[in-house]
Amino acid sequence: MGLAKDAIDSFIFPFDSVGSKLHAVVFIRYRYASLLVAVALYASAILASGRALGVSSNYFVIEPVIVAALGFGTRGGLVAGLLGLPANLLLYGILGHPEFSPASKPIAEVSGLVVGFFFGRLADYFRVLEREIRKRIAIEAALRSTLEEKELLLRELHHRVKNNLAVMISLVRLQRGRSSNPEFLEAADQLTSRIFAISLAHDQLYRDRELAAVDPSRYIEALVANLASGLGLEASRIGLSMDTEGRLIPVDAAISLGLIVNEVLMNALKHASSGTGGRPSIRLSLSAEGEEYRLAICDDGPGPGKAGEDAPGTLGLKLVRALAQGLGGRTDLSPIDGKAGPIGARFELTFPAQGLRP
Repeated sequence: MGLAKDAIDSFIFPFDSVGSKLHAVVFIRYRYASLLVAVALYASAILASGRALGVSSNYFVIEPVIVAALGFGTRGGLVAGLLGLPANLLLYGILGHPEFSPASKPIAEVSGLVVGFFFGRLADYFRVLEREIRKRIAIEAALRSTLEEKELLLRELHHRVKNNLAVMISLVRLQRGRSSNPEFLEAADQLTSRIFAISLAHDQLYRDRELAAVDPSRYIEALVANLASGLGLEASRIGLSMDTEGRLIPVDAAISLGLIVNEVLMNALKHASSGTGGRPSIRLSLSAEGEEYRLAICDDGPGPGKAGEDAPGTLGLKLVRALAQGLGGRTDLSPIDGKAGPIGARFELTFPAQGLRP
């Protein structure tokens, strides 16, 4: 059925387009010339074949009536219908055969008026439709222009935000270079990575066609790559597994997710490095599972101790949980048990996929 309908539409719609253009040229732009040609053809047909056709030649008058109605609307159609019978009688007089006139002149006159009226109404309605179409095309063009302007402004806004955040990162790094306090240096590095997580989301929005949502897979991949590069780690030390089905996540949710990933990875690298001689192995996975998103980060460090222990500085749980609450999600931090005790730690975040778009 679908193929048949497409075939019929493809056959009919080109004729609609041709008919519309024909009407615009013949019955709108050159309507006076078209009417003169129609009258000339009508008169020539009666004078040439009236003697042979007799009364049947009365039907020729329909042609100029229809042309007048289509070109001049209801009024033109009524006037042409009113003049149709007198015009026939005049031409029959020229031929010398007044007996060719219709048997019932009132019926012939009413018939001409009816034809002129209905074709005139049809032409008027068609003109209204054409005006409405032109109006809607103009509105659509204006809306498209406004939308393009809005997209340009939003893109520029994201670009400016990214640049301003880059300036903040530079200021923090300058201040960091003026201190030798280990605690301040660590805090400056954490602050820099958090600002970058926000900046990266705006950079992706600036570069993509989508201005309100982020591809979480590409976003986290870029975030992890930058973090590993900043810490001088091999990219292979952080294994990534992304299965988001091409969905997009709103920018505010993406920033929260990026900050969570940044915080967990920073702490995982810190604790895992201390337990693996500076060569940690971290696995990060993000997947869309039905109506939920699931983020899991595992490392081979000593683990957090007791499952769910809320120790200050351990994975920045207060910040992570606050961000997770903003996503409407839940978190879980637990050790990975081995035969001889914990062999690592696992952080998991699950949050609803509301607002995600395929």
